[in-house]
Amino acid sequence: MVTASSPYRALLAAETSAAHPRISAAQMLDAPDNAALRQIWTEAPADPAVYAGKRIVVIATDGVEEIELTTILHFFKTRGATVHLAAPKKPKYPAYHGIQIPAVRETHILTIHYIETAGWAAFNKTVDEVMVPDYDAFIVPGGAWNPDTLRSDLQVRKLLQEAAAAGKLLAAICHGPWVLSDAGLLKGRRATAWWSTQPDLENAGATYVDTSVVVDGNIVTSRAPIDLAPFVQAVGEKLSASR
Repeated sequence: MVTASSPYRALLAAETSAAHPRISAAQMLDAPDNAALRQIWTEAPADPAVYAGKRIVVIATDGVEEIELTTILHFFKTRGATVHLAAPKKPKYPAYHGIQIPAVRETHILTIHYIETAGWAAFNKTVDEVMVPDYDAFIVPGGAWNPDTLRSDLQVRKLLQEAAAAGKLLAAICHGPWVLSDAGLLKGRRATAWWSTQPDLENAGATYVDTSVVVDGNIVTSRAPIDLAPFVQAVGEKLSASR
């Protein structure tokens, strides 16, 4: 039970009114509805080596939802998996577009709290360095900006298509299934995603299911940050079953 002296309550008490629409990790972890997510972050795993020998690559770019990215990385790393974060290279735009990209983007991607910018997360590899045979699972987290960029990236779509053809586990949460649908991987599949993307998935040939997690063959999808616990657990079950 979360008490009045919990660190989440203390952080919430220190927070001022949000200046932008945002997701508060403290509020999420303090909510009774998210007890399973809180447990992931506050309790040691029953078996810290349950995914030992498994290799996972998380594919993300600027605008990735921080709580989704960090929970996925934390869950699998603390349970023995080798987990890498891969991102597209720092983008370049013509000067007339007026888009400025800071130098830190060479090695980091910018995370968000819904709409509010959060911080910089270092990545291990660029997408072009990821080799399909090296990994057991490919995971795409959400945040609207992140997958909207990834789904237009030919290298990302090609990588996921190759992973699917090789029988690898593919997983995506929130807006992440956008990337799978634009890669042509959800046609004829049951899947879920952030609610507003339902028409996109259905237009790509998927059957949309409004539930916390959907497993269809080697594809696992979930709707939102509130589904993070069942999402990582479902991915973990598929990893264990592949031994």
